[in-house]
Amino acid sequence: MTNNHDHVTALDEVVVGLFSTAALLGFYGLITYSGQGSWRYFLAGGVCAATSHAISTPIDVVKTRKQVDPELMDASIAKATMKIIRSEGMRSLLAGLGPTAVGYLMEGALKFGIYEVSKPAFRRMLTSLAAVTRVAALDSQLLGLVLCGSISGVAASSMLCPMEAVRIRVVAEPEFAPRGWIQASYRMLKYEGVSALWKGMLPMIYKQVPYTIAKNVSFDLFTTLGYSILLRRGGIITTSAKTAIPLASAFLASILSCISSQPGDMLLSLINAHEGTKTTNEFAKDILKSKSGIRGFFVGIEARFLHVFSVVTIQLLLYDFAKRFCGIAATGTM
Repeated sequence: MTNNHDHVTALDEVVVGLFSTAALLGFYGLITYSGQGSWRYFLAGGVCAATSHAISTPIDVVKTRKQVDPELMDASIAKATMKIIRSEGMRSLLAGLGPTAVGYLMEGALKFGIYEVSKPAFRRMLTSLAAVTRVAALDSQLLGLVLCGSISGVAASSMLCPMEAVRIRVVAEPEFAPRGWIQASYRMLKYEGVSALWKGMLPMIYKQVPYTIAKNVSFDLFTTLGYSILLRRGGIITTSAKTAIPLASAFLASILSCISSQPGDMLLSLINAHEGTKTTNEFAKDILKSKSGIRGFFVGIEARFLHVFSVVTIQLLLYDFAKRFCGIAATGTM
């Protein structure tokens, strides 16, 4: 390992402290000034994201290892899993569970919270723009949802990026921090500086923004369509319908979100897997120049389909249930 430092510098400590303080103040400000009861969106989003990603950690480990380990890239999901277990034991499939749970607790709170509370603001803004510019196309519900998904995806990326950097390092280099993710965080700060925790910010945005748009927006639209078809046919919204329609919608959303975010996920895994100053664009060019070409961006997509399907389906069902439990109408019924 090539050291850039031999200790955690004062500057690194200040940056981490400032980021942590800003994050806490940001959460407080968002929840305080987003309107009465808005905390329910942040709570439901954080809980459902942390739970769904924690449950699927073993699949995520296999997916990440297939992306960064040349010996596993061409192996099937089953063969890659068995090879990891034989060489490193069953516990290796839970590598990165800590940063996954913590990272997605914050990421989910911001992603769902900002997405939901910003809907009225973007709707008013687009309606005003359409009136001023006389461009009727601007007064679009779909465009408003896409903008909400974009801004919430960027905000969520800033929260998730440090924890995802630690998770990927722990998974890709098991020997890097044998005592767990807290040791890995400290070693990354000590030897590589605070920039190591955010060097994946660009590919994180490439991954999270299309992922958030595809997942949140399509879930909104599919559930709305499902309930409207049910009502047009003379049906009523029963408890069973509130399970079946979100389940089908979540399944479709998982497919769209997986495909749209796969290239960003591949770049994120590569840039965070090891030390170095290689940029996102350099990794992207290497993939395009390889024998796989553009298909190289979709290495590990089979494992990721399984991962994203389980994550998104569980997450959106939990989110919809948590919203209703907190007194908010089911997604698509308003």
